Amino acid sequence: MAFELDNYDRKIIALLQSNARISYTEIGRQVHLTAPAVTERVRRLEEAEVITGYQTRVNLRALGYSFEAFINIVVDSHAALDAWAAAHAEVLALHATTGNHCALMHIGVTSPEHLQNVLMSLGKLGKTSTSMVLSSQFENRPRCHGDQLPKSS
Repeated sequence: MAFELDNYDRKIIALLQSNARISYTEIGRQVHLTAPAVTERVRRLEEAEVITGYQTRVNLRALGYSFEAFINIVVDSHAALDAWAAAHAEVLALHATTGNHCALMHIGVTSPEHLQNVLMSLGKLGKTSTSMVLSSQFENRPRCHGDQLPKSS
């Protein structure tokens, strides 16, 4: 059974998605609850695994990773692909997919040569098809806006 969200929960989630460092006091001010009430609601949302963590957004370009790519791959062994991805820091995300490919991998690399080396290594596992990222929109978009979250019945 899904966790039932009320209007306060939806507003709290929306505020935390836009700024995970916002204080519970500030959330309370914006949603008209006390800080202890916000603390309790966030605790319940975490226990129900509605909120599963808090993240820092990192600018890959500032760290020298100027190129991003998406790699579609067909492999015989998902376990081998999972192990390869876990061993390579360039892998930002790995998704099992349907369709003509088994998986979609998002990577960050420092140069075209770096990309080539990654592809040569990955190519030992299966057939790849790569698309370079030219620009990105909505990259840090909240997963669910407050008004899109389910309403309690």
